[in-house]
Amino acid sequence: MPIVRFTDRWLQAASLTPAEGRAEYTDGLCPGLHLRVTSLGVRTFSVMFRLNGKLTRKTLGRFPVISLANARSSALDVMRKAQEGIDAREHRSREETTLTYGELVDSYVDKHLKPNARSWRNVASGLRHARMNRFTKRRVAEIKRRDIIAVIDEIVAEAKPQAAINHLRHLKMMFNWAAGRDMIANNPCDGVKSPGRTTERDRVLSDLEIAAVWKATSDLPAPFGAMYRMFLLTGQRRSEVATMQWHEVGGTVWTIPREKVKKDRPHAVPLSKTALTTLASLPKYGPEAYVFSTTDGDRPSSNFNKVKQELDRLSGTSGWTIHDIRRTVRTKLAELGVTEVVARKVVNHETGKVDRIYNRHAYLDEKRKALTMWERHLLGLDPSALTCSPFSGR
Repeated sequence: MPIVRFTDRWLQAASLTPAEGRAEYTDGLCPGLHLRVTSLGVRTFSVMFRLNGKLTRKTLGRFPVISLANARSSALDVMRKAQEGIDAREHRSREETTLTYGELVDSYVDKHLKPNARSWRNVASGLRHARMNRFTKRRVAEIKRRDIIAVIDEIVAEAKPQAAINHLRHLKMMFNWAAGRDMIANNPCDGVKSPGRTTERDRVLSDLEIAAVWKATSDLPAPFGAMYRMFLLTGQRRSEVATMQWHEVGGTVWTIPREKVKKDRPHAVPLSKTALTTLASLPKYGPEAYVFSTTDGDRPSSNFNKVKQELDRLSGTSGWTIHDIRRTVRTKLAELGVTEVVARKVVNHETGKVDRIYNRHAYLDEKRKALTMWERHLLGLDPSALTCSPFSGR
């Protein structure tokens, strides 16, 4: 194939047109840029480059619709991108030979979860759960679909189908993130079917169950009795109550920081008399200390499963979760005649983006009235609660 330094004058020369068939030339200034000329005088630029080890041609356009300068620029761009793809694959290949599951989790948590997910601690905890220890030092490239299925089956066998669904979803998200950054070639979760459908819970505790749970909290060890009473008195999320810090409480209002809530702004929770008495029964180790803690305020208490089992035994109730308390409070507010808007504000549920943008009213007085009504109803379910201490601990 002739190598010629293309020029505009040369490209227009009639002598380039072959008598029959077609002729092809390579540019001496931009190797990879080719020109094909047919017997009809049609001149077409193309670029030749290697992709996945295979020589590939890409048509750029006809001259003079596309100028020589543009053809050279386009050819260089195509070849550069092809080389970047090769470099990325080589880098990925090298990384795959050493990247372990533990290293991937650390990178995913630091670079993606922490900056983007308010619930990053819960997700990270699942990815680092003891059941995943078998993978910690194992190269990600060695983790296969059957390994993921084995983990999910183990969780299902523990009678935790929803936990299995959530764990698989979190694993898929992490591996997809890694694949998107060319850290791995394939997601080992691809093709792994969910162990079941996510079901919408509708469990609401009856008044008898609420009274039984409320009474049983007095027999729980500190600080868990107080924590469960705050769940019942405020209707806030488990993570928000469990990680409550003393500096968040100002007077009779608990202000949950924006970084702890799902909405992108702080959430003010008026505290009833019983809630304030409950908090007053707990030791204060400083403004930054956690309210519900077994480590002198250094870390929030988190032994939820064991304490919940004990609470079920003491109260004689079962089949409900901490989040069901939140649903119960929201339902009872409606039964007490609290308006839809106020009830949603109490549990920090917005009606939509427009409402969030245009309605900036805090509803603090309305929320206080609603939670006071709920407190009165709650205490009225157990007459003895009106004369005994809201929290004794043990």
